Amino acid sequence: MNIRKYEAYVKAVELGSLSKAAEELGYTQSGISHMMQSLEDEVGFPLLVRTSSGILPNTEGEMLLPIIRQLLQTNESLEQNIAKIKGADIGSIRIAAYPSVATYWLPAIIASFQKDFPNVEIQIIEGGTDIVEGAMERREADLCLYAGGEGKNFEWLPLCQDRMLALVPPEHPLAEQESAPLSAFATEPFIMPMPGYDGEVHDILEKMPQQPRISFSACSDYAIISMVAHGLGVSVLSELLLRNYPNDAVALPMEPPQYRMLGMGVPQIRTASPMTKNFMRYVQDYVKENGWK
Repeated sequence: MNIRKYEAYVKAVELGSLSKAAEELGYTQSGISHMMQSLEDEVGFPLLVRTSSGILPNTEGEMLLPIIRQLLQTNESLEQNIAKIKGADIGSIRIAAYPSVATYWLPAIIASFQKDFPNVEIQIIEGGTDIVEGAMERREADLCLYAGGEGKNFEWLPLCQDRMLALVPPEHPLAEQESAPLSAFATEPFIMPMPGYDGEVHDILEKMPQQPRISFSACSDYAIISMVAHGLGVSVLSELLLRNYPNDAVALPMEPPQYRMLGMGVPQIRTASPMTKNFMRYVQDYVKENGWK
């Protein structure tokens, strides 16, 4: 088995182009075309559909794609273990994370990690719950950092509680209070994160006897903060985001207190690559050292 053919196939599908895949992987156009033909001969049926706008996997190619990705992940783990035995730390780690985690945790964690492992490539997939869980389901990520991983199809390690805070305009009557009662939102125009970004907020609103009036939706946390600051409504966002982002809106603890559990997920800890396991330890150390509980 020539693993490079499978790498080329996945890259061509991701980029939608044989020429772009060839350029990124360092092959010639004829070289990668020959590899795709050889791969199709090997499996015994076509895998790609050529269109005017590029290439796409056909039905059989789609069926094999997750298995091929898993094969490449296993091969990566094998190569890293061999390198580890030889005393060289090389490889790559693909991380799917919430935007707030990617912005406020990962830079410091990666900076610390790369002091010890400078040759490891880090790839970050940033998005809401749907994107993070989709990347894990398709084995496009080796590790995820987000909230809500209990009961999913990967191993979940809780890290810390992240308090959810009420966000109100600076001139709002609640802005002078020490906390915001959950019941106060019932009569307020509410700015809701878009589906895929709204899991924790949706759970909080479910606890209210009367649902607030949803006036706006936005998938960007920063757009929500700006809309609240301009008096367009109230919202709920995480302390991780709000403690690091200067703005004119007022963040208040909620009464009763509301939290989300941030954690770390991997397909299987036992089969995770050495580099992924190393990175997980750096994440745990960062959370502990920075006072997250």
